[in-house]
Amino acid sequence: MAQNVGTPLSGEIVSQWMDSSDLETMGAVFALLHTPEQYQRIKPALNFENYRTFHLRYYERCLREDPEGEWCDSRYTAAHSLVAWFTGLWNDETMPREALRQLKSLLARLYLEGDEELKVAVITGALEHLFANRKILRFFADWKSDPHLKAAYFEALNYADDE
Repeated sequence: MAQNVGTPLSGEIVSQWMDSSDLETMGAVFALLHTPEQYQRIKPALNFENYRTFHLRYYERCLREDPEGEWCDSRYTAAHSLVAWFTGLWNDETMPREALRQLKSLLARLYLEGDEELKVAVITGALEHLFANRKILRFFADWKSDPHLKAAYFEALNYADDE
């Protein structure tokens, strides 16, 4: 991936990199996608649908595996990045609302399937920060009555209220 900043980068090659299962490769691609001067080099340009699935896979892997690589994000760095992405999508009315539902489902699945450390990361790394926005909090309101998710909801709410 070491090309000059002004040199076009094939969107097809970037898509192939996004299909990688190697977490370090995924981390490098994630960094590329989130560096505006690098992202602008991709020709043809990617659209949201091109990279939405990649983001979901990347966040899930980082949150589950808590890697310590050069390029990939640790569990909590990924959680904070997920919060920023979720918030950006939330604030951009042109983005499909399905993407928010997918992120919400990802957080639910990680919490339900995770060990205690992953559960804590979902609550303190993501949910408590999301819940600082009362509109996003309402988006998660169905968790209050879910017997498996209500503990996460109320614990995150407690942390969010303390901020």
